[in-house]
Amino acid sequence: MRIALTHAYSWPEVRRGAERILRDLSRALAGHGHEVTVFSAGTTAGTTYDDGVTTVRLRRHFSAADRHEHDFAVRLLPRLLAGSFDAVHSFGPRDAVSSIRAARVRRGRRTVYTNLGLPFRWAWDPRPDGAAHRRVVRDIDVYGCMSRHALDALATDYGRTGTLTPGGVDLDRFRPAARSDIPTILFSGALNERRKGAATLLDALALLVKDGHEVRLRLSGPGDAGALLDAAPPAARPHVDVLPLGDPDDQATRYATAWVTALPSRNDSFGMVLVESLACGTPVVAGNHAALPELVTPGVTGALCEPEDPVSLARALEETLELARRPGTGDACRASAAPFDWTTSIAPALESVYRG
Repeated sequence: MRIALTHAYSWPEVRRGAERILRDLSRALAGHGHEVTVFSAGTTAGTTYDDGVTTVRLRRHFSAADRHEHDFAVRLLPRLLAGSFDAVHSFGPRDAVSSIRAARVRRGRRTVYTNLGLPFRWAWDPRPDGAAHRRVVRDIDVYGCMSRHALDALATDYGRTGTLTPGGVDLDRFRPAARSDIPTILFSGALNERRKGAATLLDALALLVKDGHEVRLRLSGPGDAGALLDAAPPAARPHVDVLPLGDPDDQATRYATAWVTALPSRNDSFGMVLVESLACGTPVVAGNHAALPELVTPGVTGALCEPEDPVSLARALEETLELARRPGTGDACRASAAPFDWTTSIAPALESVYRG
């Protein structure tokens, strides 16, 4: 098939799970023999060909996200009209509307959209792209959601049946390695985004230290770690290592050497961090909210905690640090990540979606 993937942001200029999805999905689809083109935008424009994927990057004209996404969608439309694609898979509502419009001319083309967040009407309707999202709900051929939680929200708030289109992981790249000698907790995410729970994790770390646990916390992600540590309990600070942002392809090593990966967040539509950690054989602690519980088997691959509750989080971390010591935990974690492998699971499932 001739497949186009569209998103207004590009990897690794923007280092979020969504941008990594486009990179890894496009490679997996190309590996299955498809002709894949990625349309994105960044500070520099150009066309490249790598790993079987053609990437067309438009120059970003506006710093504000709303103006940029609108401008990207406008400039994307003629390219979708000119291209002979069998399916176009969009990851933003405005570029999805451009895909819908182009498909009116390019008859027989399959239009697919994946909502990278949660499709709650109360959240989408007031947004500047709320009208575009309503158009997508109404007219897109396939409305994809990252989790069953998101699918339920789509059905409840919009009365539309969606299709599960989750993120994935490269099991060849994310694999187990020797753990650190000292029990280590990894946090990978935006440090200053409160809902991700880094501040709660520091509070929980102080409780673990108070109870006599020898443990290190590694913070990995964008944001001001200094401000976060200044607000943290004094008992926690000596036990924290702030990792440099580093090469994005080195992230697998950080997961594999940790004993536990913690994501005590709320309102997540998926959990790329959790799946990547599990692929490395490292158990996880996740917030018991939104989509994250779908990725954790308590007592087998990790534990759940109540978001913004340091006591609950400390208890879950204690349980999971002990779980990490048990034989077979690494194998169980990796097995739970296998259904999300880009090449063997996600790409074949999307092939069926694209064919209709």
